[in-house]
This record gives sequence, C-alpha cells and structure tokens, in this order.
Amino acid sequence: MTEIRDPVHGYVLLEGLALEIADTPQMQRLRWIKQLGLASLVYPGANHTRFEHSLGAYHLADLLANHLGLPEEDKMLVGAAALLHDVGHGPLSHATEAALAPYLRKDHESIIDLLKKGELRAVLDKYGLKASDIQAAINGVGLGQIVSGEIDVDRMDYLIRDAHYTGVAYGVIDRLRLLQKMTLHQGELVVEAGGVQAATSLLISRLLMHPSVYYHHVCRISECMISAAIRRMIEEGTSAPAVKEMDDIQLFTSLERSGGYAAEMASRIKSRRIFKRAVYVGLECLDPTVLKASEKMLAQEIAHEAGVETDYILVDNPTLPDTPEGNFPALVEGEVRPLREVSPLVSILERAHRATWRFGIYCREEDRENVAQAARRCLNLKKNRLIYRYINTF
Repeated sequence: MTEIRDPVHGYVLLEGLALEIADTPQMQRLRWIKQLGLASLVYPGANHTRFEHSLGAYHLADLLANHLGLPEEDKMLVGAAALLHDVGHGPLSHATEAALAPYLRKDHESIIDLLKKGELRAVLDKYGLKASDIQAAINGVGLGQIVSGEIDVDRMDYLIRDAHYTGVAYGVIDRLRLLQKMTLHQGELVVEAGGVQAATSLLISRLLMHPSVYYHHVCRISECMISAAIRRMIEEGTSAPAVKEMDDIQLFTSLERSGGYAAEMASRIKSRRIFKRAVYVGLECLDPTVLKASEKMLAQEIAHEAGVETDYILVDNPTLPDTPEGNFPALVEGEVRPLREVSPLVSILERAHRATWRFGIYCREEDRENVAQAARRCLNLKKNRLIYRYINTF
C-alpha cells in the first residue's frame, strides 16, 4: 500500500490495481498537464495537475463504493474508471480540446484505444478487467454514474480542488455529507432527502466557479489564442494525434519550434501579452443568427471592416451552458423526483447559468478601438442592452 498526501482529502491510499494503474506511463503523463490549463495567468496558484485530480476522484469513488457496499469486483471497476477518466486529456486540459476536435473526432473521455495497448492493458488483464467495461463506466453506464453523472465524484473533486488552488471561496462542498446520503435505488444513484442541501451547494459552487475561474475572460482569451496557434501548427504539417499526446511543456516547445504565428501566440501567452476584449456580451445583446454563424467568417468580416489581419481577430462563441444536474434524482419520502423539484434553488441556478455566458471578440491592444467599432457594426449588437467595456486591468 502507498499513502499519498493530498492537500484536499488528506491521505489517499493506493494498493493493488489502483497503484499499478497510477504507476503506468499513461497516468504519470498527467503530472505534466495542468488541471486548469492557462488559468494560472489569472490565479498563479492554479498549477495543480490532472494526476492529482485523478487521485482525488479515485479517493471519493472508493469512499462512495464502500458506503454503498459494492462487491469487490464492482469496486475495482468503479475505482479504475475514476482513476483513468482523464487519461485521454490533451495538453492544457480543456484549453486545447476545441482546436483538436475537428481533426480527431474524439473527446478526451474516449480512451478505449489507450486501454487496449501497452502498460495499461497489461494491468487490466492482470486483474481481469475489460477495456470496454471501463470505457462504459467512464461514459456513465451502470455504476459509472458514480464517476460520470449529473452529480459525480469527478465534479466533487475538481470543484473543491480548483477552489483550493485558485484561492476563491466558492468551492466549499460538504462532500462527506453528500457521499453519506447517496444510495442506489432500483439500480439508480440517488441522493436521499438529508443530502439535498449538500447537493444544492455543489450546484451553487459550480455556478459561482464558472464566471470566476472556468470562464474568466483572461482564461477564455488565452484559450482562444492557444487554439489558434495549434490550428496553424496542424495546418503547417504537425499531426493532430501527435499534439493530443503531448504534455504542456512539449506543446509549448513544439509551438515555438513551428515559428511564425504559432510561435508568436505561444510567446504572447508565456509573457502574458494576451489579446484584449473588443466586445464581450451576453445572449441578450446578440441576434440569434450570430450564434449559428461560422467563427471564421465572422473574423474575416470584422477584420475587413476594421482593416486588420484576420489572424489577429479571435471570435469566442462558447457552447451555451448546460445544467443537467437539475435532473439528478432525489429520493424523498419514498418517491424519486428530479432535484429541481425538491430544491427551489436548483431551478433558479439553471437560469442563472445562462446569464453568465459571454460572446467575445478579442484582438491586439493596439487594434481594440477599431475592432470594437467594426464588430458592433458587423454583429448588429443591440446597443440599448450592450455590455461593452474597455477594461485594461485583470
């Protein structure tokens, strides 16, 4: 048995299957991938990694599996899925997914190819686990609800951990209470009445963490810049699968060696000379047609109108917020009902998520005024409700 001191959960115990999985090169690679990508540009302490998050998710999954009284075989499956759920992440975690998605047609949760070869396959074969079963669990099938569901150990750990390392006060979750009040009801993971408040606190934490950390404008801008750099590097001949297999250090090294635009974007990020917001607006300010328009076409139109190169106009049209947690089943007085029907706060939180969404146009500081004026004309922004800001401090 190995004891690992974790600043969030105390001691995480690894033995047998979990220890052997953690020691594989595929898992050790996660030590060199930041959990929050480029968020350290805003929060200097946000240098924690996917590796420690994976250990935390495993720890919580183990606690919950013991509480539920799962048989040893099921505990092994759930523990392996929790430990491996992020092994398919590319460099800088979610920051590079948008750039790689058009070339790979696979998201980071699809790891079955990794599980069928090399050291991971040898470990799984030794313990009689099938790659397909682990992939299904990571996709939330059956007991995989523990690892990947509306309220799961993955989300519990990253909210607490991200709040700890960024220093914000929004990730306070009574995880032990929540775990103790979760149970299986007719094969479905549910929260009992005594855990509804703890479950609601998790949703509140997620709502507050989104604009403060995950969708902070500096994070969004830097992610758009790194995505543009990666796309250019791939267009110039670098293999997209090769980029996916890199860690953070290898990615920046490759971008710098590529030269030109890709190297410039990497240099700007490393020296924190990031682009600025020319436009940063909510849904209420946009014509619905803008949300469906090609980001490339919008950038070209705004660049032409502003008289700047298209490469230096970045359009940020993130996916509209999805809050499925309201569907999480709560067992109250023998009846299973969606969490939103049990907790009035949950339905409010679902609406509040949409209010935090922002559409952005980013550019170099010297181009900001021209680009802002051009973007307002091209996008036909609703001036009477426009959130239009020149903010130079972060």
